[in-house]
Amino acid sequence: MKQQAWLKIIALVVAVCLTGVNLVSADLLSDKQDELSVIQKKIEQQEAELAKVRKQKLTLDNQVKLLDQQIEASQLALTGIDTEIITIGLEKNKINHELVDLEEESLARRLNLKVAIRASYIYSQESLLEIMLSSSSLADFSSRVQSVDNIQNKITSNISALEEIKQGLATKKAVLEDKNVRLLDIRQQRIVEEQSLQVQIGAKQVIVKDLKLSEADYQKKLSEARTEQQAISNEIANLLKATPKQVPVGELVLYWPIASRRITATFHDADYARTFGLTHNAIDIATPQGTPVKAPYDGTVTKIKDGGARGLSYLIINHTNGLATVYMHLSGFAVSTGAFVARGQVIGYSGGTPGTPGAGWLTTGPHLHFEVWYQDQARNPLAYLVN
Repeated sequence: MKQQAWLKIIALVVAVCLTGVNLVSADLLSDKQDELSVIQKKIEQQEAELAKVRKQKLTLDNQVKLLDQQIEASQLALTGIDTEIITIGLEKNKINHELVDLEEESLARRLNLKVAIRASYIYSQESLLEIMLSSSSLADFSSRVQSVDNIQNKITSNISALEEIKQGLATKKAVLEDKNVRLLDIRQQRIVEEQSLQVQIGAKQVIVKDLKLSEADYQKKLSEARTEQQAISNEIANLLKATPKQVPVGELVLYWPIASRRITATFHDADYARTFGLTHNAIDIATPQGTPVKAPYDGTVTKIKDGGARGLSYLIINHTNGLATVYMHLSGFAVSTGAFVARGQVIGYSGGTPGTPGAGWLTTGPHLHFEVWYQDQARNPLAYLVN
């Protein structure tokens, strides 16, 4: 008896301790979720400030300020990623506890069902007449009939509860799988964001060296970059017009080449035209430098131009559905000219930080410049992109 009593006490202490741990975990999860919400608001504010700076006149001083803000934005993004990683870990822990609770409830329900089915089987061996004849009184008969009804109700109730538990388990396991996928994605994102931060710090050092230039010298280099980009835009248009046309196969749709949906410059953006003096035949999608860029549809790589350390790089794909896409400011390539690429295949890596390979001078930060052409004309990419 003493041993059983001690076992009960130990079980109670363990249960209390586990409850305490769960309460602490719940509080920590709530704190981390609040912290993540605050960081996300700061990131939104930082993006708004960056958008203002991008619209200002390009000067050497402004470019350094822009890099400083982008470095700060990357550091903030890394803080947000680290907080989200911790938050996801706590969320997974909570879901796992809930799964254990559901499994325990499922076990208890199965045991109850087993007992009820056994009792039902025993009662089923007797007919209603036999129950009546073997009953000592009318009250005893009514009680025994009621017991049969109660057993049937218990069977029905436990089966229904088990079905709900089964659905609950499936739902929570699906949520847990989503958390695992998100955790994998965000860890990859952290690697790219960290690399992007280091690239931007290095780019700032390059730009700071240029501070020795006069503003007039800087504006001269800017004018040369503007001329280069206009020449490249003309070159792309001529290349696409000269490309032999094939019978299109498939719908006129494209899938996003990167995960980000944050557009910093729209198609034919008026602010872009005022800042750079050029028509913007693309959308600029903000993303850390070095983000893998994926083919948005099956097609053939018809042109790759590597701009080198200070020039402008780009890549063109002619797709089987009749569309063509252009990717500018790339920091690296994963395919070669003439290669057939399948949708989702990595074709290159984003760039866009001033002073880095492939970016060119005419850029205001890490992003993907993405153009869509149809029937020899630049079109708004958003008219074709689907999730």
